[in-house]
Amino acid sequence: MSTDGTFAAIVAASFLLFLSAIVAFFGTRLFWIILPIWGFFFGLAIGGQGVQALFGDGFLSTAFSWIVAFFLGLLFALLSYLFWFVAVSLIGGYLGYAIVVGFFGLIGVELGALVWILGVAVGIVFAVLTMILNVQKWVVVIGTSLLGAAGVVGTFLVLFNQLTPQQLADHPVKVVTDAGFGWAVLVIVIAALAAAFQTATTRMWQVARYNRWTEYTTSTASADM
Repeated sequence: MSTDGTFAAIVAASFLLFLSAIVAFFGTRLFWIILPIWGFFFGLAIGGQGVQALFGDGFLSTAFSWIVAFFLGLLFALLSYLFWFVAVSLIGGYLGYAIVVGFFGLIGVELGALVWILGVAVGIVFAVLTMILNVQKWVVVIGTSLLGAAGVVGTFLVLFNQLTPQQLADHPVKVVTDAGFGWAVLVIVIAALAAAFQTATTRMWQVARYNRWTEYTTSTASADM
C-alpha cells in the first residue's frame, strides 16, 4: 500500500473509531441524530442481505442489490427522521434480526432465504414488543452500545486486515464476534461499559418523542392561511 493509501486508511479508521465510540457511549442522548443514520445502514444491510439470501448473489455484489439496499436505506432513514416510534422500533427490529442471523451463523448455517425470512419475522416481533412493553429507552441503550462496541472492535480488525469494510457493513456484530473468542469478549466488555455509562448519565433523562411529519404539515398549513 502506498503512503497516501496508508494515510487515507488511518484517517478513515480514526473517523470510524470516533463515530463508533460516540454511538456506544452517547447513543441515547444523540439518538435523534444517530437513529436516521442507523436506519439507513440497517436498511442497506437488510436489503443487501435479502437479495443475497433470496437470489444467491454476494452481499452488494450486483447493481440490483445496490438499488434494493439503497432504496430500503433511504426509506428507513426518512421514516426514522420523521417518526420517533419508527426509529426506536427499527433498533428493536435490528436486535431481533441480529440475534437470529448471529445464532444461525454461530452454528454454521449460512444466510439463506429461510434464515433471512426468520430474522425479519423475529425483528418485527422485537419492534412491536419494544413499543408495547414501553422499553424504548433501554432498547436504544442496548442497541447503540452493542453496535458502537462492534464498530470499535471492527475498526481494528479492518486495520489488521482480518475484515474488509464490506464485511463489517454486512453484519458488524456477527462478523466481529466470529473473528475469534477474544474479539467477541472485547465487544461484550465494551458494550457493557458503554451501556453502564449511558444508564448512569441518562438516569433522569427521557427519550424525546417527535413527529416531524405533523410538525411540517401543521406549519405548512399555518403558512398558507
